[in-house]
Amino acid sequence: MGNLKSKLFFSLSSMTAEVIKILQLFSTHDLVWKPESWDGIPGERFSAIEQICHLNDIERNEYHLHIQAILNENYPILKSIDYKLSIQKDYQNVKLSEVIYDFYNARKKTLVMIEEIDESKWNRIAYFEGYGNITLKSLIHILCSHDFEHLSSLRWLLGKIETEKLNKENINN
Repeated sequence: MGNLKSKLFFSLSSMTAEVIKILQLFSTHDLVWKPESWDGIPGERFSAIEQICHLNDIERNEYHLHIQAILNENYPILKSIDYKLSIQKDYQNVKLSEVIYDFYNARKKTLVMIEEIDESKWNRIAYFEGYGNITLKSLIHILCSHDFEHLSSLRWLLGKIETEKLNKENINN
């Protein structure tokens, strides 16, 4: 299990750096841009700034709580995050540097939590809305998968932005 823990740890820690690198490819204007069509997006229909805000919220308000619940409760029921947060929190008007800082620290806390998990706890079971019965180990895999989904969505948005620029250039020529 030690090897699995180190691989999960590496995956989650490297993902933070990857998200930050991709976000730096967006201009200030493009951080809040939304396409006319979301056809083909590999995840939620969020602008780039909303993507990182969502990652931060889900890290703090879902995964931290879920890990603790699985470790401390007998067969906890884990609820999925409410996507209305993106509207309530006005993600479109947050400062990128602040949310990156918050996400970085939230992920650091997740990594500390994972480091402290005793090997005997990895197979503890919970019920997770939308997934059914899961183990603590599978929850961490779901977290890794969620990161990849948002990385893909950020890359998809960059592709859509470039396509829109190309289409505008062709119209103007």
